[in-house]
Formats: sequence, structure tokens, C-alpha cells
Amino acid sequence: MPTSAQSPGNRREAILQTAKRLFAERGYRETNLNDVAVRLGIRRQALYHYFGSKDDILFELVERAGQAIDIAARKSLESDLSPVDKLDEIVRSHVRQVLGDADVFRIQFEEVSKMQGERGDELRRSQGVYVRRVAEVIEAGQREGSLVSIPPVTQALSIIGMCNWTIYWYDPSHGPGVEEVAAYISRLAIGGARQR
Repeated sequence: MPTSAQSPGNRREAILQTAKRLFAERGYRETNLNDVAVRLGIRRQALYHYFGSKDDILFELVERAGQAIDIAARKSLESDLSPVDKLDEIVRSHVRQVLGDADVFRIQFEEVSKMQGERGDELRRSQGVYVRRVAEVIEAGQREGSLVSIPPVTQALSIIGMCNWTIYWYDPSHGPGVEEVAAYISRLAIGGARQR
């Protein structure tokens, strides 16, 4: 009987996490399944029991990243908070998620636009839904007069881009912690979006 470390669920997760680290270190295109197998100490053929291709691993990693952002924002999006307070919570949540697993989000940001076929389209549609939901919060703030009258989708994309870019400069060994960075980004985003 296999130990818990050898169970199919644990092996599958180990493959995903190992591939994620390799994709982040070397780049998705420069990593092959043999690299993943060697890092895990297993034969390449064993990977095919869990994933049909490297693309399947990438898709699952990127899909999980998008779902994490969406789930984390859902409570704020569905709350009775004012639009400004909702936007504040969404920005903080987004930064926490991105910096909580910078490797997977770096992979997502670099690879989603390059993904072909229905799966790539599906991931881009999911991202678009999230942008539209953030834009709806901004639009609600514009209706009540608390947020500036700049096209809501443009504002949403700008704010999300600012949140996402933190993975390229944040260094946990120097400077502020994740919560402080989330607060800073929110302050900048809300300050720029608030109606004077």
C-alpha cells in the first residue's frame, strides 16, 4: 500500500510544484518534461500517468492562479461595501495573491497570451471576466461620484497591471512585507481613482 507521499494526489501535486519552479527558473519554453522527471527523481514516462503534455501542466498552473485571484476577490465583490472600499479590498487581495505565489503568476503573465487553442481562449476569457467585475466596481463609484470619470475598463486594467507588476520588483528579504506592499498599492490605486 502506498504511503501518503506516494499517493496519486500527492505525486500529481509534486509534479505541478516542481514544474512550476522549473518554469519560473528556466522559462516554460526552455523546460521539458525530462527536466521535471529528473528533478523529481522519476522516469519521464511516469509523468504521462498524470499529465498528457507539458501544456497540460501549464494550463493547470495558470488556471489555478486565475481561480485564486477570483476566489480571493469574490467576498469583496459580493459585499455591501462602498465602491471605494470594495476597490481597496480587491487591490489588497490581488497583491496578496500575486506575491503569495510569485512564480506561478510570473508564468501566467508571460505565457497566457502565447497559449493557443480553446484552452488559451478560455483562460483569457476568465481574465476578461475578472477585469469586467473590477470595472463594474469602478463604474458604481463613478455613478455615486466617488471615483473619477475615466473609462472603467481602462482604470481596471491599469490598477490590475500595477498589482501584477509587484512580482517583478518585490523582494521579501528587503523592505516592507506583503501586507505593507498591498496597502501601498491600494493607496496609490485609490488615490489615483478617487474623485477630487
